[in-house]
Amino acid sequence: MQLDSWIDVLPMLAAIAAVLYVPGALIVAATGQHRPLHIIALAVPVSMSIAGVGGVLASAMDVRWGWGFHLAATLLVFAVVTAARALWRYVRRNESRPPVVGRRTAANSANPVTTNHTNRKFLPSAVTRGWRGWLPAAAGIIIAAAMVTARLIQAVPSPDQITQNYDTVFHDNVVARIVQTGEASSLHALPPIREVYPIAFQQFAALGAMIMPDTTVPAAMTCTWLIFGAVVWPVSILFLVRAVCGRRTLSDFIAPILAAVCAGGPFLLLDWGTLYSMFAGQAMMPVLFALAWTWCRRDWHDGPAAVVGGLAWMTVVGLAISVAHFRVIMTFLLIAIPLMLAWLVDAAKTLKVHKGVRAMTAAIVAFVCMVAVVFGVGCMVFARMYLQDPSRPISDHLNGGPAQPTEDIPSAIGRFLTGTPINTLNNRLATDWLVVILLLAAAVGIIAVAHGVIRRDGLLLIASFLLLGFVFVSCAGTHADWAKVVTALWYKDQRRPFAAWPMLATPIICLGLNALCDAWQAWSSKRTSANQTRKAGTAMKASATAVVMCAPRCLAALLVLLIGIASPQIRGMMASVSNSYRFANSGQTYPMVSRDEYLLLKRIGNYVPQNEMVVSDPWNGSAFMLAIGGRTPFYAHLSMAWDYDHSYLASNFRNIDTDPEVCAILQRNNLHWYLDMGGSYSDPYDPQHTMFLGIEPVPDAMEAIDSQGDATLYRITACPATAGE
Repeated sequence: MQLDSWIDVLPMLAAIAAVLYVPGALIVAATGQHRPLHIIALAVPVSMSIAGVGGVLASAMDVRWGWGFHLAATLLVFAVVTAARALWRYVRRNESRPPVVGRRTAANSANPVTTNHTNRKFLPSAVTRGWRGWLPAAAGIIIAAAMVTARLIQAVPSPDQITQNYDTVFHDNVVARIVQTGEASSLHALPPIREVYPIAFQQFAALGAMIMPDTTVPAAMTCTWLIFGAVVWPVSILFLVRAVCGRRTLSDFIAPILAAVCAGGPFLLLDWGTLYSMFAGQAMMPVLFALAWTWCRRDWHDGPAAVVGGLAWMTVVGLAISVAHFRVIMTFLLIAIPLMLAWLVDAAKTLKVHKGVRAMTAAIVAFVCMVAVVFGVGCMVFARMYLQDPSRPISDHLNGGPAQPTEDIPSAIGRFLTGTPINTLNNRLATDWLVVILLLAAAVGIIAVAHGVIRRDGLLLIASFLLLGFVFVSCAGTHADWAKVVTALWYKDQRRPFAAWPMLATPIICLGLNALCDAWQAWSSKRTSANQTRKAGTAMKASATAVVMCAPRCLAALLVLLIGIASPQIRGMMASVSNSYRFANSGQTYPMVSRDEYLLLKRIGNYVPQNEMVVSDPWNGSAFMLAIGGRTPFYAHLSMAWDYDHSYLASNFRNIDTDPEVCAILQRNNLHWYLDMGGSYSDPYDPQHTMFLGIEPVPDAMEAIDSQGDATLYRITACPATAGE
């Protein structure tokens, strides 16, 4: 038995991509949405929402969740949406006065932001109609997907490889449990280790594993991540850039590519090893931000249908993000603050024009009271979590490894402004100065060149960028109590807010570069018109003028391509990802699993029956047994609240031939197997591991069944009842 290759898992990749996109796309189309980018971008959030809610409902109904249940739930939602759409069209047809398409209300004409640049007519050279208009976006997405895929395959030669750290055990075993039991509720993620945890990402990995039962769960997890990293993430960023910039050739092409490389690209959270769920939410957050942007800048004053429709889609995508990882919503709320404040100002002006000063004042007071109530509830929850116990002040919380600062505040500010991440070893990666130059040029374009709506939109994005930077610097640059208060929603882990850096930097770059290119084009056109005083050579001059006008856009596109191909930062990130996935060398205990140990775990099902568990020290990598080999370890995680049998056996297993209580525990729990995979990957005297020091092989009490490298599977023979099974 060998490790799977990427060719081996192509059917799994295709199945995961299909179940993520096809059902959701059909439902989005059934709502009446016909724009291709909207259908593609909204399809995954719809599928994620159905899976997340469906898993909870299946558990409540005591029904096994899997392909059958998920497809049935999808068909039900499709039928409901289709019926609702038909009813809505019937009602609209029977209205006494048909709707006037394209009519603007008085509120729109009075409101200063109704002329949104996403709808205005651009210069013909900047916007291309028809199928040709899709070429830049399609090329950008294909290039971005190819870059992400090629880099992952180069860093991780086999999809069987795993990110070998503490929490990966939990995430992989969640998937294995879904495959085995059909239990896919986020309210019962992996009992008794953890009950409530969002597992929608793991559900799609489980669907992939169900398609190919002989393939391991780690392979399914990596394939699912690849779909999100190579497709969902670039498409979501493009969707956001379209909402901000409109349909522009340059931004359509460069947005997906920038998403694939900026600030470590989609690999930042993968390099950390276990943030699969958070990355799934992060990959969908640009869609939510784009919907909020469109609603606040246009839809809210376009009539009831636009208002309700926009809010409905935000609810669906917000639900999808929540069932992936709820903490991502906190990042969205943070960066949406400037947008919401701008909307409130516009709404207040409109209300004042149509209802008077009193109505505006009453609305403002009501809103302030609502915010105060929400803020008060948040403070109460925070106090309950971190301040209720007087013996544990805030300084005693958020002190784990990810929460520790890695530098001082000035250094953290510089690293955020330049989009420079750290790797899993907390080493600073190279700064991509071409990205920094593009970002600075875009800022100049927004502040000094752009006017009106474009300038205002750019300043809103810059404000969101700076807010995100404040939280990041509070995580990375200090360990003061005030920083813990600011960053508690992100576990004071700098990687979580920093993962949103490309989401804001990319639309800033695109908006600013478009402004600079438009200004250059207008200046060149004006200068050429002034200089054309003779008819001779007009055609040649026109051609030269076209080249001059296109030069800035071509230069920007080439620079982004160069960044995508040769970024030193992304090379460093991929080297770190490769290290996170590497197997331990033979004879070494770090990282957790060697290639030989992995292969033994992969074939453990040839010996151990499905309904039996295996005794082993979970800190030596054997906790991956369920995910890799489909067999349940007696100790399913590295640390939890163990009961008497688990605690006693862990401390006294080596006394199996002299301690009758050990045999009694083995018999009570129907334990016939022991797996030895060497010592702990961490300090054996770590307080969480010391209880397992009693788990050692006892040659006279067991019989070796299979071995490879440093791993040996034994059948326990010491206890009469156990041996006689």
